[in-house]
Amino acid sequence: MGDTKLSGVASDGLMSSVGRSPIVRTLLCVMFAISMLGQPAGPSEARPLEEVQKTKLLRVVVYRDNPPFSYMENDKPKGIDVDIAHELAKSLDVELEILARMTAEDVDDDLRFNIWKGPFGEGGVGDVMLHVPIDREMMARNNLVAISNAYFRKSVALAIHPDRIPLDATYDIFKKEKVGVQYATIADYFLLRYDDGALINNIVHYTKPEVGIREFIGKETSALMGVRSDIEGMLYARGHKATFITPPTPGMSQSSWIVGTAVKEDSRDLGYAVGSALDEMRNSGRLQAIFEAHGVSYIPPVEPEH
Repeated sequence: MGDTKLSGVASDGLMSSVGRSPIVRTLLCVMFAISMLGQPAGPSEARPLEEVQKTKLLRVVVYRDNPPFSYMENDKPKGIDVDIAHELAKSLDVELEILARMTAEDVDDDLRFNIWKGPFGEGGVGDVMLHVPIDREMMARNNLVAISNAYFRKSVALAIHPDRIPLDATYDIFKKEKVGVQYATIADYFLLRYDDGALINNIVHYTKPEVGIREFIGKETSALMGVRSDIEGMLYARGHKATFITPPTPGMSQSSWIVGTAVKEDSRDLGYAVGSALDEMRNSGRLQAIFEAHGVSYIPPVEPEH
């Protein structure tokens, strides 16, 4: 087993939820609705473990444009989450169908469209969704899904050129050195507000991540601030790597978060099976190997306190 089918349209990475501006949220929601029109019909409900095993098919939702975790290359899904999905299907001894989807207005809508209700038009829901942030408040207001199985911690960090930025630097260094950051992200808000705007003249904004990566590689900026795993993956794809530091970020609302999986509330047995598979992958070293194959440092998750 373990063959892969591709269904649906795909998605922009989930954790842009740490920096979705109102305009961007509206545009993404409209794009999602348009993209789902005319999609082939699919099952309208996620299935519990018994049904997945009976049909020998596991439908896993990933995002279309969330490198290095999931993205499209020559019309095929690639990335860390896609590799994890293959391992999950292999563990359950079933075939794999990837539903690569666009992001909606927020994560709540992502869960509604992809797990318990279905998207606009047709397209069906998935059995499991990957890269779901494990957040207590979000879990409480989404009681039709079961969110669990933390498998990675994402964090904001600084990629630096050590010949320009010392390893013990604070953000005061950017009063004289230039730092790149993606517009309207949590990192951008932090830099703009640091020391009452003291860094503004040396903040280099970009809207497309590849632009920031190119400027950093070309040393047009001395540092690049953002989600470490995203920066690592993009650098690796271009044959580069960087030194990372994490100076204190006083006042930043969220400097790290963990991601896990989501299943429909009445499919918790499937969620438990997925959790067992992820535990086995972690214990065997296969999970870490998947991250390393994409140039990303594996950071183990820490489950939220209860």
